[in-house]
Amino acid sequence: MKRIHLFILIIFVCALLPVTAQNRFSNTVGSSAAGRSLGQHDRNGNPIDTTSVIDASTIPIGLYSWRIDNRFGNVTPIPVDTLHEAFQNTNDMGGPTGQYNYLGNLGSPRQTRIFFDRREESQFFFTDPYDFSVLRPQDVIFTNTLSPFTNLTYYKSINSRNGEERFKSYFAVNASKKLGFGFYIDYIYGRGMYSSQSTALFNGGLFAYYRGDKYDMHFVFSNDNLKMAENGGITDDRYITNPLDMAEGKKEYASTDIPVKLNKTWNHNRSYHVFLTHRYNLGFYKGKKTAETPALPTDSLLLPPLPTDSLSTIASDSLSSHPSLVASMPNDSLSADSTSMVRQIASHLPVNAQPQQTENSDSAEANPIFIPVTSFIHTLELDLNDRKYITQDNRQAQNLYEHNYFGTDSIDNMKRTSIKNTLGISLREGFNKWAKAGLTAFITHEYRDFTLSDTTDVRDKRFMKHYKENIVYIGGELLKEQGKLLHYRILGETAIAGEDAGQFRLEGKGDLNFKFLGDSVRLEANAYIKNLNPTFFYRHFHSKHYWWDNDDLSKVMRTRIEGTLKSEKLGTTLRAGVENIKNYTYLDNTSVTTTNEQGNSTYKNNVSVNQYSGNIQVLTAIWQQKLKAGIFHLDTEVAYQKSSKEDILPLPDLSAYANLYLKTKTSNDALRVELGADVRYFTKYAAPDYSPVIGQFYLQDPNRKIEIGGYPMVNVYANLQWKRTRIFVMMYHVNQGSGKSNYFLAPHYPINPKMFKIGISWNFYD
Repeated sequence: MKRIHLFILIIFVCALLPVTAQNRFSNTVGSSAAGRSLGQHDRNGNPIDTTSVIDASTIPIGLYSWRIDNRFGNVTPIPVDTLHEAFQNTNDMGGPTGQYNYLGNLGSPRQTRIFFDRREESQFFFTDPYDFSVLRPQDVIFTNTLSPFTNLTYYKSINSRNGEERFKSYFAVNASKKLGFGFYIDYIYGRGMYSSQSTALFNGGLFAYYRGDKYDMHFVFSNDNLKMAENGGITDDRYITNPLDMAEGKKEYASTDIPVKLNKTWNHNRSYHVFLTHRYNLGFYKGKKTAETPALPTDSLLLPPLPTDSLSTIASDSLSSHPSLVASMPNDSLSADSTSMVRQIASHLPVNAQPQQTENSDSAEANPIFIPVTSFIHTLELDLNDRKYITQDNRQAQNLYEHNYFGTDSIDNMKRTSIKNTLGISLREGFNKWAKAGLTAFITHEYRDFTLSDTTDVRDKRFMKHYKENIVYIGGELLKEQGKLLHYRILGETAIAGEDAGQFRLEGKGDLNFKFLGDSVRLEANAYIKNLNPTFFYRHFHSKHYWWDNDDLSKVMRTRIEGTLKSEKLGTTLRAGVENIKNYTYLDNTSVTTTNEQGNSTYKNNVSVNQYSGNIQVLTAIWQQKLKAGIFHLDTEVAYQKSSKEDILPLPDLSAYANLYLKTKTSNDALRVELGADVRYFTKYAAPDYSPVIGQFYLQDPNRKIEIGGYPMVNVYANLQWKRTRIFVMMYHVNQGSGKSNYFLAPHYPINPKMFKIGISWNFYD
């Protein structure tokens, strides 16, 4: 408790230092604008804070954010989220609509029940179940801001002994219009409402970028330090489903008193990541270059002489092209002269995002625009991973697991080093009227070094064995991002040398945007064909309790087609698709039941890797609907899934979420209030179990299968937003004890009992 409070105090002081410095600068120099924060969604779909207009007399406007892809560094702007609801779900392990299974505690491993939302497994898949807090390069948010921007967020459950806390911070500052940098920190400390289940997760990173005409660079350095105590689940589910029977009617067990299968057992994952993508652009300037940095286009160029009633329409189009700037405009500027407003917006856009000039404009000579024609791209990814599985009670391990390959040794250790370089050359989209799309060719080399424990003939000794792999890929990408009607991306890649030789992927996605009966309609399509070599740890794994070497695994062929239809006016999103999988590779439960010396039946756990050589089809349909009647709102999501092989790939037939709330605000928009309740539900199914030894979800023992689900979980909450501060209070799992108690999100891992939670988030522009 003292550690996290001291940690928060240090971060607050660090965050306030630039605030003090900027206040001195503002008092000396002065400015005359106002701003809002950018409210985007994170990788889990949770809305990131939006704030109200702040003091226009001291702080300059301007906040523009984006993400990049981890192959070429292509920029994807993040639109402003104008919604203010659902802040209470930003710290929910179940996700914003309750679609994840997890082990109960904050920060514990999780897996989404929606098969189409599962990410492709990484080469070091031990950290994949921690995607609640672990960021990949494509998840990092880069920000261009006229004022140093800081966000501080703190979550806490009110329980003096076994509560959970989370602290997050984000800071971004610009050294110039083209150069910026910042950092992010995410610290989770969950003591656990059940024995031997604590988590301590630290994720932090530094980022920097330079976005110029001819040179473009993005850099990320991050560190993940993930510690988790493993309890193997409770010993008997009846402590939850029939607590009076277990207590013989005499008392009720507290959650911390329920017996668990393991103690003195931990998983510890530690990772360091370096990511650098940069490119050099060849091109030309439209107009005469009169200075090193192109001057801002004149008013006549931005808005040629038109009737007065047409100016507002053009200004509106300019805002819709860059929605992240709409929230950064002061309210009074939205009613100002349209010409000056568009000029103000253009002055804060990145160089390569500013409005294009017409070729025949008289002002082009004095205000040139750089047109990139060809780009030379280099991307570097360096990953250092270390995993330790620690168990200090060998008697427990001998009773639970079928094998104990390392005897009394208490630590399993495995490591990975990966160096990946990509070189590409790109013919840029839109450099002339014949270039309707950009075309990129690339070559990638990846070096992997895995280190596993290996047994020897020497008694009580073991050595580390290295597995080194070198893979060469070639491929290309066709990309169209400009324009409003149609966008698409088609990527092809194949491995021509190394352990993954013969592996290939062909992916395509696009969107069509149009108006229909006064409604803004968006049609999205996503399809792929992948023929992938199973990742390294499916092929080789050596540990104290599990051991396999599978050099004969076939490649996994996956084919998917998916479509999404969105209606802005109706608040409706429909998503449907089908996938076929051949040679599905999975972690199988190969546990056995034996008889001990006393003649009692004993369960011995074991896991192996299997492939299903046939075809498995997965059908998915998801309907999201937002309804509104005055101050009353209802947001719902219903997902239907069907697996053709449920004993190998189990999925619930139905998952549902509903959030009913009332939403109101004061007349000056300074205070926003939401009061509501939400419910999560999914139908019963034989959900994947969780193995502490490998830190992954795997199939249940076919002889001891149980079903989870069929239990609605209800939260009641209140959200408040006052200017730049957001607060929520929540009674979590308010329906505990009512109806049939079966509140498991993984077999033998109950979710937390009823508890009171709070959260607060501040944005600073100083």
